[in-house]
Amino acid sequence: MTGPSPLSPTPQHPLVVQGRSEQITYDGAWVTIQDPGQLSRPGDRRAPIEDITDVEIKAARFGGRHLRIEYARGDDRPSLNIAFKGNQQDSLAVLVGAINAARDAIHSPRPPVSPAPADAGEELRRLWQLVQRGEISRDQFEDAKRRLFT
Repeated sequence: MTGPSPLSPTPQHPLVVQGRSEQITYDGAWVTIQDPGQLSRPGDRRAPIEDITDVEIKAARFGGRHLRIEYARGDDRPSLNIAFKGNQQDSLAVLVGAINAARDAIHSPRPPVSPAPADAGEELRRLWQLVQRGEISRDQFEDAKRRLFT
């Protein structure tokens, strides 16, 4: 793996994990499976992070691990598959964690944006109304309340 922060890869510092004969690269926006050491090219298997629907690590048939990434493309549900040697468990866990964190950030509900309140009490009432209407969760309310009073 390369890059300063494995959980927030960028195109300049992607997360790269070497498979048996290919490598998987995650740059914060795309997951790409390609030949090792090659630049991206049209034949690479790629999926944008917002289209990924499932990521799964399984034991491979002949030892090691197998990573399967499903994604949506129109009505199809294709998948990216790559085999890894047995000693890649930690690298795969970091890769899957980074992909899932990005998916969660994209697909998590966001509270509606409203004008800044005149005071903290007004903001607290507004947040509680969002909870009562089901627009934010109690956890989101508690997080916002903590930020409001810190």
